Amino acid sequence: MTYIKSNDLFERIPTEDLYRSVPRPILIADQLMTPDNLGAMIRLADNIGASEMCFLGEESQHHLSKVRRAAASSRDNIRWYFTEETDLRKIVPEGKSLVAIETADNATCIYDTQLPKDVAFIVGSERHGIREELLRQCDKIVYIPVPGPTRSLNVSHAAAVALFEWQRQMRNAECGIRNAELCFSEKENYSAFRIPHSALKYHHLFFDLDRTLWDFDAAAEVAFEKIYEQYHLHALGIPSAHEFHEVYHPLNEKLWELYRENKITKDDLNRTRFLKPLEHYGIHDVELADHLSEDYVYWSPRIVRLVPGTMELLEYLKPKYHLHLITNGFQEVQHTKLSGSGMEPYFETLTVSEEVGVKKPDPEIFRYALRKAGAAPEDSLMIGDEMAVDIDGARAAGIDQLFFNPTGLPASGPCTYEVHHLLEIKAIL
Repeated sequence: MTYIKSNDLFERIPTEDLYRSVPRPILIADQLMTPDNLGAMIRLADNIGASEMCFLGEESQHHLSKVRRAAASSRDNIRWYFTEETDLRKIVPEGKSLVAIETADNATCIYDTQLPKDVAFIVGSERHGIREELLRQCDKIVYIPVPGPTRSLNVSHAAAVALFEWQRQMRNAECGIRNAELCFSEKENYSAFRIPHSALKYHHLFFDLDRTLWDFDAAAEVAFEKIYEQYHLHALGIPSAHEFHEVYHPLNEKLWELYRENKITKDDLNRTRFLKPLEHYGIHDVELADHLSEDYVYWSPRIVRLVPGTMELLEYLKPKYHLHLITNGFQEVQHTKLSGSGMEPYFETLTVSEEVGVKKPDPEIFRYALRKAGAAPEDSLMIGDEMAVDIDGARAAGIDQLFFNPTGLPASGPCTYEVHHLLEIKAIL
């Protein structure tokens, strides 16, 4: 058997061509202590072609000679530096998404997460992980599943898994673009590349807002933390904001169902959705329920949390389509979400159920939205996350549908298209 050097092998493979459209990542490490780990991170950053390696902490605490020795020749190939700055946005250029690699409660499995194209990864210290104040600044938090008995990864190993998973996703996306271009140039069957002929007819795209573009549940969790602290609910016997939200959520979903069916009013919904959870803890206080509802309605649309891929998708679609929104939410709340999140300039019309007098899935709200947009059903596509509300309603109005199904559960009915991540829509439109 003949062996060859890795440098010789990779010189034969045009690796850089595969990632020619991908910005170089940044790697950040929070308060690492072991010289071997620091050196390994520098070498990893060099391997992946990162633009820089940033260590958060004091440079004086490290044996730099040992770090350089562990980094080997990579120490001269890449910019690496120390900083005590904790505002990550002063370190990371505008436009890059911050992705934490951490086993936090709200982390998602890295293999089920669409990683951003322009990314800065952050890892934590050997003992304490990433500091909470830094985690709160991140756009995504991902974990790496470990099947063996020792469930903690070495920090440089975790960073390597994340970086090469990111690179794999970018390569697949790049190859998908090339395949699509080839498909068009050779007039092949588009469906082989998930670009159906029928998708080319659309001129108007209608989006649902909550849980399709706006991460309703993530924003609600933070709003609950605020009202929990403001009203000292712990003193009333409610153990935590998270548990209070867990009690609230199914009750609120049922009330919204009744509201869509016109069985309760907006005022009934706003009062009852907090009164019932309070009563779960034996608290019968209508005035408190009203205050909680008022503050929740104030805070929840001002805490910007978007579904991953939202802004990238809108930026991609805006030059090609007329974009519109159809929502069952309250007018003042939905307008606040749009203006505060930066999504407003992307949409030409906003149709809210309050202005129409009917709610999704009633076909009339879809017809109203079509008239408002100057669109015809046959050149329109509805994109939403609720089969019974968005998809069935659009179908009844004669509009094609795209079911956004992030959970991956079997769809309860037919739809024109289905995706599990927003950015998969780019392969269809």
